[in-house]
Amino acid sequence: MARKTLGAGFTGDVTEERGISAKAKGAARYVKEEAEMVAAHAADHPAASGSAVAFVGVLGFVLGYICGTSSASRHRW
Repeated sequence: MARKTLGAGFTGDVTEERGISAKAKGAARYVKEEAEMVAAHAADHPAASGSAVAFVGVLGFVLGYICGTSSASRHRW
């Protein structure tokens, strides 16, 4: 099971940082935490993860094929 650290308690920073740099750090931290959770889930459930990846791949192929055939010219000269 994935372990997520809790950010509880006083951190010593009274003023909240604002600005682009603080938001970028927060977004990077969030993306990293989510990637770790996905990797932990994939390690815990390899068959389900493989099936999900295969399903998304087939779905992408089918959508690409449909878009490709619908945009092709229907005239045969």
